Amino acid sequence: MNMATIGTLSSRYARAFYAYALDSNEEDKVYDEMKFLLHSYLFVPELKKFLQSPVLTLETKIQALETASGGNVTKSSRQFYEFVFDKEKHDLLLYIASAYLSVYRKAKNLVYVDLITAVEPDNEFIDSIKNHILKEYNDNTIIEISISIDPDIIGGFILNVDGKQLDLSIKGELKNLRKSILKNL
Repeated sequence: MNMATIGTLSSRYARAFYAYALDSNEEDKVYDEMKFLLHSYLFVPELKKFLQSPVLTLETKIQALETASGGNVTKSSRQFYEFVFDKEKHDLLLYIASAYLSVYRKAKNLVYVDLITAVEPDNEFIDSIKNHILKEYNDNTIIEISISIDPDIIGGFILNVDGKQLDLSIKGELKNLRKSILKNL
């Protein structure tokens, strides 16, 4: 299956899944479950192999997905997992989970922000970042911010918003300075 097909199918499944979860009034909880599942897929590579095992029962695989989604999942998620296995599309679950997050964020007017700093930022700094980002969006926009600490950036911060990155870290500035010096030699 090529990437265009994977993207199209994942988007369709995610939109249908969102509509189903919305009808069940579980879309917010499913959003959290899909974030957890995506994290599990990215950091537990054995999960994909486990789900593809021909010797495991469907129930065992569903239970593994429930655990990978944070445990005790919504009825919507459980039924969706069963549906995906029935349609033999479980190999798309990573992509569907990611697409669900996008569908949810668009529907809820939510902007996801990834902030990477060298040290724990204070609330004033976080609020200033949020206020700066809100200037680019409408008044109804909700900012969801994820903060990561990475001492390797030395100081400053890296901000990722809607696929755009602003690198104001000392490590990034040093890298740019090095490129500039090498370019002018």
